[in-house]
Amino acid sequence: MRSPGDNLPMKSSGPERTIIVAITGGSGAGKTTVADALAAALAPLTVALLREDDYYNDNAATPGFDAASFNFDHVDARDHTLLAEHLAALKAGQAIEVPRYDFVLHGRRPNCTRLEPAHVIIVEGTHVLHPPSLRSLYDLALYLDVPDDIRLTRRIRRDVAERGRSVETVTAQYLGTVRPMHYRFTDPGRVHAHVISFDDTLATDEAAQMEKLRETVAALSRTVREKLSLPAT
Repeated sequence: MRSPGDNLPMKSSGPERTIIVAITGGSGAGKTTVADALAAALAPLTVALLREDDYYNDNAATPGFDAASFNFDHVDARDHTLLAEHLAALKAGQAIEVPRYDFVLHGRRPNCTRLEPAHVIIVEGTHVLHPPSLRSLYDLALYLDVPDDIRLTRRIRRDVAERGRSVETVTAQYLGTVRPMHYRFTDPGRVHAHVISFDDTLATDEAAQMEKLRETVAALSRTVREKLSLPAT
């Protein structure tokens, strides 16, 4: 029995047809969760996943860099020129070397991660709909619209549990840079999205979150397959 991926023959350098899917939204909107779930749902198609956070500038190499005062939520904190070059290369069937950012040293690690071309390229991050150089590459763009209070609650729960931070420091960062930069750079990107997914499920309602995730991923998967002229599964 032939699988959907069999309908897309591979060139020696990659698939004959490639589409790029962008997933964005504010901090705590669920970008990484949706991107990972979509990648799994698209099997057996080949999928390459890029995360905007890997493209932070090499701050450790900057003389006088002070992580405590640096605004990591500003659009200029990441190297979108390199990200655009990498997306274009993947779409052209060329492998890339993805930088690996060290969040402890605030710089790029010496070894990169090789990423091969694929049928579907997924890129996720807070600013991936801001630079025109990125937007021009997308075949499908999703904006995750989640109310501020729910996103903040999700961020607090995540950072306290996974990163050992306090509620006070997470809240201070959110109010100081995350929220202002969201409304300056991320939220305006919704006008460039092909799909806007509204989600007001409570951070504590895991069942409702899972159901919303399934709905969002199923719809995205159908659209991706349509763009690749493949039957729905």
